[in-house]
Amino acid sequence: MIRTIAALTACLLANTVQAQETLRFASFEPPVAFITSQILTPWAEEVSAASQGTLNIQMFAGGTLGREPATQLNLVLNGVADIAWIIPGYSPGRFDQATIVELPFVVPSAEAGSVAAARMVEEGLWSGGGFDDVVVLGMFATSPGHLVTTEPVSELADVAGLDLRGAGPVLLGTAAALGGTPVGGIPGPRIAETMSRGVIDGTISEWNALQTFRILDVAEHHMVLPLGSVALMVVMNKDRYESLPEAARAAIDAADGEVFAQRFGSMFDANNAAVYAEASANEDQTIIFPSDNEAALWQATTASVVDEWVASRDGGQALMDAFMAEIGDVSTD
Repeated sequence: MIRTIAALTACLLANTVQAQETLRFASFEPPVAFITSQILTPWAEEVSAASQGTLNIQMFAGGTLGREPATQLNLVLNGVADIAWIIPGYSPGRFDQATIVELPFVVPSAEAGSVAAARMVEEGLWSGGGFDDVVVLGMFATSPGHLVTTEPVSELADVAGLDLRGAGPVLLGTAAALGGTPVGGIPGPRIAETMSRGVIDGTISEWNALQTFRILDVAEHHMVLPLGSVALMVVMNKDRYESLPEAARAAIDAADGEVFAQRFGSMFDANNAAVYAEASANEDQTIIFPSDNEAALWQATTASVVDEWVASRDGGQALMDAFMAEIGDVSTD
């Protein structure tokens, strides 16, 4: 009898192992980077644990499946990775509606921007193009980025002629509107190097990115204004998702969308505040919060970027109104 029970137990365990699906989750960040270590990896572990033994989501960090941030979407589309976190701005045209979060003076925080963005996807207001090619598990916005430079910038006039990097076309448009020379094609991991070599004078980035990519080591001057967030996404291969057993899909569905966005946004804002606190205690860092009048001047100067975004898209004003309404709702929840 004991042998029979042992044999049945072994058989059941073997069937459980065979039924378990392994999903490869790609991250171009180092394993210790904030987004990967504190948000994505725990999320993967919790979804796996909730899947009734049907899922094992494994993180492949440090670019082990592909090092370039701009290639992460293709990893998912080609089946090299099952899941990846991507920066839509590196795939121009595919997720165009999400670039609204890059507009200056629009997103007040990562939590508000992320939850509002997730609702836009869930309500079908952001769709078509790249959105139809993948399963969107998470739609996020970073905390708003500010201007960080290697040379002092104490007022708007100081921006003139500076070579400024942006993560996508909209942020590059903001750099140009401010009087700088926009420089594209520089992914996050290369910002510090290009700054140290004098290729660029600054970037529009938030505190978390400044820490993750060691930009604080080479740039010490900060003009803190909400010059635009960066859209981020966690996406999954559609065929792979649809092939999963019901319990696996249910575990993913319970943790995606607005739930994932709220988790991401609140944690991102908290880390952003912690990095700012550390930087503000460093006497080598010069951090300027402009007066209300000066901030109004910067906003007026970049208003053309917002106007152009609205005018250049079918239904642009309706999209802007809907997103701002969601921002307002989230901010008062």
